[in-house]
Amino acid sequence: MKLNRLPFYETQWGAAYLGDSLKVLSQIPDESIDLICTSPPFALVRKKEYGNVDADEYVQWFDSFAQQFYRILKQNGSLVIDIGGSWIKGYPVRSLYHFELVMHLCKPRREGGLGFYLAQELYWYNPAKLPTPAEWVTVRRERVKDAVNTIWWLSKDPHPKACNKRVLRPYSKAMENLLKNGYDAKLRPSGHDISTKFQRNRGGAIPPNIIDAQTTSVATAIGSPVLASFDWLLFNDLAQPVNVISASNTASNDYYQRRCKEEGIKPHPARFPQALPEFIINLCTEPGDLVLDPFCGSNVTGRVAEDLKRYWLAIEIDQGYLKASQYRFETEASSLVIPLETPQNCSSKNLSLIKEKILSDNQLLLKEKIAVNQSNEPKQLTLPFLEQINKMKTRQLKFTYGHQFEPEKFSLAEIMKLCQDCEPNRRYLQQEIANRYFAQHSQQSKSQTAKTSNIDKLAMNCFLSLRAYGLVEKTEDDWTYKVTEIAQNILDKQNNPEESNKLLARHILTNLTGMSLLKAIEAINARNEQPKLELIGYELQEMGFSISPNAIYVSTMRSWLSLAGVFEREYEINWDVVADILGINKDYIDELYTLTPEQKYFLLSMIHLDIRDFEPWNKISNYGRSVYKVKFTSKSFVKDIIQPLVNVGLIETEKSTGGRGAKPNQVKLTQKARNELVKRLIETIADQTQLSETELNRTFEDVINDLDHPDKHVKGKALELLAIWMIRLTSLRFTKWRKRDYETGNGEVDVLAGSDRFVYSRWQIQCKNTKKVDVEVLAKEIGMTFVTGADVVMIVTTGEFTKDAFQYAYRMMEVSRYYMILLQKEDLELIKQNKTNIITILDKKARRVFAKKELGMTQIQIDEIESEEETLED
Repeated sequence: MKLNRLPFYETQWGAAYLGDSLKVLSQIPDESIDLICTSPPFALVRKKEYGNVDADEYVQWFDSFAQQFYRILKQNGSLVIDIGGSWIKGYPVRSLYHFELVMHLCKPRREGGLGFYLAQELYWYNPAKLPTPAEWVTVRRERVKDAVNTIWWLSKDPHPKACNKRVLRPYSKAMENLLKNGYDAKLRPSGHDISTKFQRNRGGAIPPNIIDAQTTSVATAIGSPVLASFDWLLFNDLAQPVNVISASNTASNDYYQRRCKEEGIKPHPARFPQALPEFIINLCTEPGDLVLDPFCGSNVTGRVAEDLKRYWLAIEIDQGYLKASQYRFETEASSLVIPLETPQNCSSKNLSLIKEKILSDNQLLLKEKIAVNQSNEPKQLTLPFLEQINKMKTRQLKFTYGHQFEPEKFSLAEIMKLCQDCEPNRRYLQQEIANRYFAQHSQQSKSQTAKTSNIDKLAMNCFLSLRAYGLVEKTEDDWTYKVTEIAQNILDKQNNPEESNKLLARHILTNLTGMSLLKAIEAINARNEQPKLELIGYELQEMGFSISPNAIYVSTMRSWLSLAGVFEREYEINWDVVADILGINKDYIDELYTLTPEQKYFLLSMIHLDIRDFEPWNKISNYGRSVYKVKFTSKSFVKDIIQPLVNVGLIETEKSTGGRGAKPNQVKLTQKARNELVKRLIETIADQTQLSETELNRTFEDVINDLDHPDKHVKGKALELLAIWMIRLTSLRFTKWRKRDYETGNGEVDVLAGSDRFVYSRWQIQCKNTKKVDVEVLAKEIGMTFVTGADVVMIVTTGEFTKDAFQYAYRMMEVSRYYMILLQKEDLELIKQNKTNIITILDKKARRVFAKKELGMTQIQIDEIESEEETLED
């Protein structure tokens, strides 16, 4: 194709032109293009350096290009547009411009449209997108992260050129079994008639409109060569929404970017992930077809087309971007994809690869089985609950590894520069780390071999920590690496140590386990305990982390955060600095700084009890004493506790003088406290439990009433909320749901929780909506503690426990480590009257257990003492 201008550069398969797309498009002959695959500038609220128009002007702006697209496309050609959504400026509501665009493009020409057909829509999910719009996502928390672009596949004809055989993937194991063993033709519940034709082997499974370019054991990351036969999909029969394309574009040090850096040219800020044009070009074209990208940017589309043996044209208005795109076609630049074989050969190759992998795995398992059978060691009995324990262990959280990666050894800029200089050779980097920072270690070793081995191990641990912190990442194998984007950002600020330390701190707090470390230290500080290394380790274990109490990873992370000013003293957190690093508005914390520990615990008691109406302060203080083990001074309580909280606008108070003498002051939370403190508590619980904030804001009384609702779903949801209320009222930490049997109609909900305030640390709570609870239920819960590791078993029922159940509970507490709490209908009614009654109930039950277990008292003696207590005035 000859145009009336010279290309900016050209290759064997294509040419790139500098200029206004409209002018270049006008020179392209009619019906000469097989595929237009592009990502035009989006109508974003915030303007980008590559240029974009406002949403209300977008359709009109795009129309002039679309007219040319329709003209130059072949009758069986396709137009594929990646276009992101936008927001209305100043409001958390979406613009409809990209929907208006496709409506305009698909309207008949007689109605003012272009006459395209919508062949199919796809959605590109970018898991690496930042949480935007920040105002509504990270600050006000009113919306979720906007991480999806719509991809419109349009055509001039209802049957454009397309063949999904070019992107076949192998059958799943289930489908392979079906092909092997056969399938009985029958009518499915949905009404689909599955005939015997269903079991024919057609070489592979027809793919959904989903691309996953994430790194797996057989895959390569964005920015590295990817098999055009989609091997990263072929080994993984992915269970994701079929209209989602998942692909990151976070490559930070590929060939294109390295060359841009060398030449001092700024790379394009919004590069196409190669997975998109790769899939689309294979689906919609054949080798020798012509592909056009009229807004090419860094020209990923052109490079992918070149690799797939398609001719290509690219147009870009910015000379800097186009100049940088040439680096993709240099001799040293590796291919982004590998050309497809013929569909049949391709499918056969991939199926044979999979069969080899399965055969290899089976042979390995067989060898292990033979070795075990030949061993004289005792064979361990496999029990279901042991398998459950192993599964639970594998799901434990991992605290960020940080061994020999400490600021005392080197500055951040120094180690980052060393990583950059040694890239991509890991062996070279570890040797340099050993020589520079660990050469003086192991001087007392008797042999030179032992000394060298110890030093090499220290250097290896340092590298593994760099990788765990996300500063370097593995590339082709274990012995090559590349510097990540966060490391590059730190290098860019290497002349400003304060700023580079803040960058690392933000990364630790947002992407690693930094916030969990702060929460653990804050919890220990709140108990007026000294947060030593071992105690922090135990606290993290309670939060679900798999970490040794003596692990130094905690000290490593604390040291790096200290450099950014997160800690004022060794373990005193400066939340102002944290808020500044994270860019979060936490002005309301300033007022909380002025409160004493007693004032904070009284306020926390009111928050957990959700005191919306006036309640006597002495009941709330009794709750605080029992739950938080804090001492309140009654004589000056109003002056020392209540009045300061009133002064900062967090509680309201009124005094009642009815009855005999003056009554205690009554208190309730202000709207300010509910908006700033209770709301955050609810948000935290919502994140942990996957329940909505609306549900969690419901009162305890409403939840109890719903337990009698005729709708099974409503009752089931009420049971969940009751379980959460029991956790809140006892100041426990939600760990996880154990199961949700209410969904199957069994009327029960189980949760696991943790505590650092009671004698026992692990709680197992079951809520049942049944009239009678017998001994079998209690025995089952005790049996489950072998899996959950719980010490306290709380069973809450809207009905009653049988006599046998109470006797079993007391007997179990007498002869074992378990403590069982049985709450029934009468207890719930007392809590419903006043939520602080839960502490009275729990204390009473605890005294009963102590009297029976430690004092040897009978049930009759205990009843007599309690009867006498009830006659006494408080």
